[in-house]
Amino acid sequence: MLVGALLGGAALLLLRRRPALAVLGCLAVCTTVQLLLGAPTGLVVLVLVALLLVALRRPLRVAVVLLAVCCLVYLGTDLATGGWDSRVLAPLALMAACTAAGVAVAGQQALVRAATERAAAAERTRQDEADRQVADERLRIARELHDVVAHHVAVMGVQAGAAEQLLDTDRDQVRLALGQVRASGRTALTELGAVVGLLRTRSEAAHVDDLRPAPAGLARLPELLESVRTAGLRLTVAEQPEDPGATGLDEVADIAAYRIVQESLTNALKHGTGEAVLAVAARSGSVVVTVTNPVQPETRPGAGHGLLGMRERADLIGAELRAGPGGNGCFTVHLRIPTRRPARA
Repeated sequence: MLVGALLGGAALLLLRRRPALAVLGCLAVCTTVQLLLGAPTGLVVLVLVALLLVALRRPLRVAVVLLAVCCLVYLGTDLATGGWDSRVLAPLALMAACTAAGVAVAGQQALVRAATERAAAAERTRQDEADRQVADERLRIARELHDVVAHHVAVMGVQAGAAEQLLDTDRDQVRLALGQVRASGRTALTELGAVVGLLRTRSEAAHVDDLRPAPAGLARLPELLESVRTAGLRLTVAEQPEDPGATGLDEVADIAAYRIVQESLTNALKHGTGEAVLAVAARSGSVVVTVTNPVQPETRPGAGHGLLGMRERADLIGAELRAGPGGNGCFTVHLRIPTRRPARA
C-alpha cells in the first residue's frame, strides 16, 4: 500500500509535461494494488487529484477522454475483484465531480484571462487614440502657426530688402517700407496671441472643427490684398464678390479659404516674378478660388509646409484643391469649396 502511494506520487510529478501519462500512471497504481489486495483502496485519491489537475491545465476533450478511461478501468477492476457492488458508484461519481470542478475552474480562469486581455487591448487602443489626437493637434498647431507667421514674415523680408536698397536714395520710401515692416510685425504678434489664447482655453472635449484659428476669413480679403500689394506684389483681381464675407461658407470653411489665399499670395511674393492673378467666385453650391503667378526658373523650392497645410485645410472642409506648375511657366492654385459640407463620419 505504501509502495503504491509512493509510485502514485511519482506519477503525479509527470502532470506538467505528460498529463495523460500521469493520470494513467496513477490509475495503474490504483488498480494494481486493488487487484493484489482484492478490494478497493484509498489510492483512488491519486486518480481524483490527477483528473482535477488535468482538467485545470488541459483542453476539455483531453479531460473527458481520460475521465472515461479511468471510469471504465476502475469499473472493470471492481468487477474483477468482487463482482458488482453499488459502492463503486461513489468513486466514479467523485472522478466525474473532480473533472467537472477542474473544467469549471479552468473555464472561469479563461474568462478572467480574456477579460484582462480585452482590458489591455482597450487600454492600448485608448493610448493609440490619444497619441493620434496629440499628433493631429501638433499638425494643426504647426499649420496655424505657419499660416499666421509665414505671410507677415515674407512681407517684412520684402519690405526690409526694399528699404535697404533705397536707404541712400529715397528716404520717404524707406520710411513707408519700415512702417509696413512694423505693421506686419504687430499683426503677426496679434494673430499669434489669438492662436495661443485659443490653445490655452480650448475644451478637451471639443471636436476638431472647434479649433478656431486667429480671427480671419474672406471678409478680410481686401486687407490681405492691400498688404501684399504694399509688399510689392503686382496683383490683378480678375473676379471678386461684392461682399467677400457673404459667400455662404461656414466659419471653418471661410477661415480655410482665407488662409489658402493668403498662403498662395505669399508664395507668389516669395517665389514668383512679382505678379499674380486672383479670382474668387461665389457660384451655385460652391466657392471657387484661383491664384496664378509666373515662377522664376531658378527659384529654389521651399520645405513644402505651405502646400501641405493648404491640402490639410482643404481635406478638413471637404474641398477640392489642385496646386502645381502649369505648362505656361505659371504656378496655379485652384480651390473649390462646397457651401454645404458633407457630414463627417
